[in-house]
Amino acid sequence: MKRVAFMFLLTMAVALGGCGGAAAAAAAGKPAVSAGTDTGTEKNEAGATKEDGGSETAKEAADGAEAGKMPEGEETEDKDGGAADDGTGRENPDGENAQNAAGGNTEEEKREPQLADYEITVFGTEEVMYASVPVNVRKGPTTDFERIGGLKRGQEAAVTGQADTGWYEIAYGEGKAYVSNKYLQKEKPEEEAVPQQASGQAAEGAASEAKNVAGVIMVGDSRCVQMQQSVGENSCTWIAESSKGYKWLNDTAVAKIDACVGSGSKILINLGVNDPGHLKDYLTLVNAKAAEWVEKGATVYYASVNPVWDNPYVTEEQVQYFNSQMQAGLSGDVHWIDSHGYLSTVGYKLVDGLHFDKETYQNLYAYYMSCL
Repeated sequence: MKRVAFMFLLTMAVALGGCGGAAAAAAAGKPAVSAGTDTGTEKNEAGATKEDGGSETAKEAADGAEAGKMPEGEETEDKDGGAADDGTGRENPDGENAQNAAGGNTEEEKREPQLADYEITVFGTEEVMYASVPVNVRKGPTTDFERIGGLKRGQEAAVTGQADTGWYEIAYGEGKAYVSNKYLQKEKPEEEAVPQQASGQAAEGAASEAKNVAGVIMVGDSRCVQMQQSVGENSCTWIAESSKGYKWLNDTAVAKIDACVGSGSKILINLGVNDPGHLKDYLTLVNAKAAEWVEKGATVYYASVNPVWDNPYVTEEQVQYFNSQMQAGLSGDVHWIDSHGYLSTVGYKLVDGLHFDKETYQNLYAYYMSCL
């Protein structure tokens, strides 16, 4: 009997000891550690799980396709707010590359744009539209695609569809091509007015009448240099160098302007064709300096970047975007001169896609002087 009682008490003691350990661990909010477990390793794993946002992240990366989702923070949204990318780096409709779960695939991001990446809505019937300005024609519906030609101002185009970027699909040659929707319109623009006797004595006379405006400081790039050469003797102060842009304006030209500006000065800046990507820098610098020059009694003007055509440096689309943003962003201290619009109206001649002939420069100079 004693032996039975002893065995019963021994069994109860062992059972209570085991349950007490588990209960104590649970009460402390910690998992029970079974015999033989490396507690240091388990704590490290728990720490890593908390630090990287949960152990499920790696699993989702591997099994995301089956689960129908990407790891948190990796999913890319399209313009409608839904998932637009599977994490492989395919280009989105807006031209931006999505990153994959590993942080982006460099080779995929650098691949050539594919027409298949864009949705094209085909029209039931062709629509006749006209180029509002000289505009490039490309293989696909963004500027990432290769340029294959162009339309002249007023040139007719047979529009066959529209891409999800807004660009129009047109019949071009024996196939299809694409033009920015910003530069096609349903109404044919008016014929460009050609100045009467724009050459020879008439052009020389226009420049001669305008060249004696006092206190003018002309600031620009190679177009400004060639304008100075075309108009001959004049009373302007010319601060101009070829192939220059924002950096030159900031590092060199501003100091030269500061040295000669005074009451009654008229500062005309015409830069941006060489570096339209510095749009924000131009706005910041010109607005700041204009405030200083106005305080000294000067009047400040910024002339739009003038038209371009086929050249390896800048497109007409870039020029027009630069002009629109500059005009909108300049402060009240700066007067805008739409010389681009003037030339598009009266006509002009480009000799290399970027620079004008002598007659155009003389007419442009006369127009500038009439605005001051």
